[in-house]
Amino acid sequence: MDPTASIRKLGFRRWYERQLIDCHAALVTCFLCGLTIAVLLEQVNLVDFGWRPLMMLMIVLAAGLLGWYAFRRYITVLQRAERYGERSNCPGCKEYGRFVVEATGMDQYPDAAARAVAPLESAWLRVRCKKCETVWRMPD
Repeated sequence: MDPTASIRKLGFRRWYERQLIDCHAALVTCFLCGLTIAVLLEQVNLVDFGWRPLMMLMIVLAAGLLGWYAFRRYITVLQRAERYGERSNCPGCKEYGRFVVEATGMDQYPDAAARAVAPLESAWLRVRCKKCETVWRMPD
């Protein structure tokens, strides 16, 4: 689900918390894959090559691919959360994360930061503060 729909559905604070949980779960997965690779490479015996070392090397390859994917997911989700989190304070009253989503859309020409994170990062929200009614756009 794209960030704008998730924020509208869950609210910013809950969305941000879930993004941080999601990205850190990916980081733990990456760490465990690295640990698995280290343990299996320590145990591989290429002198007596047979099915067991071959299977260990296949698991090392799979763990490497999963670890790479998990690390990319960690970076992407963390950057997405930070990108929206930087603009989550109301410019008028400095209230954090208490706003109503009024409109959403996609930038026609996203900046380099948006393209680096993911295609959906060109999504924007126009929000209104629940406390002081100030309207602003996030991310900017």
